[in-house]
Amino acid sequence: MFNKEEDVKRDEISTIFGQQTEFDGKLKTKGSIRVEGSLTGTLEADGDVFVGESGEVNSNIEARKVVIAGKVEGNIIAKDKLEILETGTLEGDIKAKKLVVEEGAKFIGKSAPLENSTKKQSFTQSKENKKKNEKNVEKKSKEV
Repeated sequence: MFNKEEDVKRDEISTIFGQQTEFDGKLKTKGSIRVEGSLTGTLEADGDVFVGESGEVNSNIEARKVVIAGKVEGNIIAKDKLEILETGTLEGDIKAKKLVVEEGAKFIGKSAPLENSTKKQSFTQSKENKKKNEKNVEKKSKEV
C-alpha cells in the first residue's frame, strides 16, 4: 500500500476526522490532520493540525503548525506557528515560534516562545527553577 521510500507530504491533509467521528486515545501521524469531530487524549503530528469549526479537542497537541477554528482544551506546542481563528477557542498553555490570534478568537492560558533547541519542549518546570521563582516572589512580597 505504501512505499517506504515515499515521503509523507506534511502540507497535505492525510487524515480527516468527520463531524460524526469520536476518538479517545493517543494519536500520532507523520502527515497533517483535520478534526471536525471529537478527539480526546494526545495528538502528535509531524505536519499540521487543523481543528475545524465543528471540531472539539480535549487533548495536548504537538505539531508543526496548529490552526484552531473550533474548540481546544489542552496545551499546545507548535514548532512553527499557532493560529486561533475568529471562531476558535483555546483553553490551555501554548509554546510556539509564531502566534496569530484573530479578532473575536478566545484564548485563556499562558503563552511562551518556543525555544530553538533539539530537546523536547514541555510545560513542566524544573524543581530548581520553581524554587528559585518561589524565593523571588517571597522577596518581592517582603519588599512591598
